[in-house]
Amino acid sequence: MTTKKVTITLPEETHAKAIALAKKAGLPFSTWLAQTAEHEVRVQEGLEAMREWDEEMGPPSAEAEAWVDRQFAELEGQSSS
Repeated sequence: MTTKKVTITLPEETHAKAIALAKKAGLPFSTWLAQTAEHEVRVQEGLEAMREWDEEMGPPSAEAEAWVDRQFAELEGQSSS
């Protein structure tokens, strides 16, 4: 992957908290920041895809939403075991 060196400006408190989170994750700050930015890009792309789906197909039915709720409940039950 090609990288690009950039200069950013952050509020001091945000910078300090982000440095602490990077250290907790065992990552250099630049790696942590890149991973965090990549995650946000994926989230925003997913939300955009959902908006496009809703525009094309309409919102999910009550039955579909209930099925998703059941799936999440089942997964939560498995993770607490």
